[in-house]
Amino acid sequence: MKNQLTSSLTPQQVIDTLASISKDIDDTTRDIAKLDEELVRARVAHEVAYARSFLSIEGSMDVRKYTAVLETQGSRLELEIAEQKHRAAVGSLRALRDRLEVGRSISPLVRLEWGMS
Repeated sequence: MKNQLTSSLTPQQVIDTLASISKDIDDTTRDIAKLDEELVRARVAHEVAYARSFLSIEGSMDVRKYTAVLETQGSRLELEIAEQKHRAAVGSLRALRDRLEVGRSISPLVRLEWGMS
């Protein structure tokens, strides 16, 4: 009895799928490097904006702190979005690696079914 999962796959389809996943991993890895740089830039921009705001305000520490938070909410949002994009890309890379492992597991089954070694 043929395995339903592998019976509809040809060896070439398995090869093409694994090659496509490998390319996607490479692309996503490059994307993560770009997103990592954007994240670092957003973090530094926010910290500098916060520091400038905090130092320019007079009053108690709490007043200075919360005023700086309010004045830098835009850069804080950009930082949070950059972090979210980075996390999403890392999650995507993990999913691609999982798919590659599944493909590697299926590949021997397809070879066996097609009588290849």
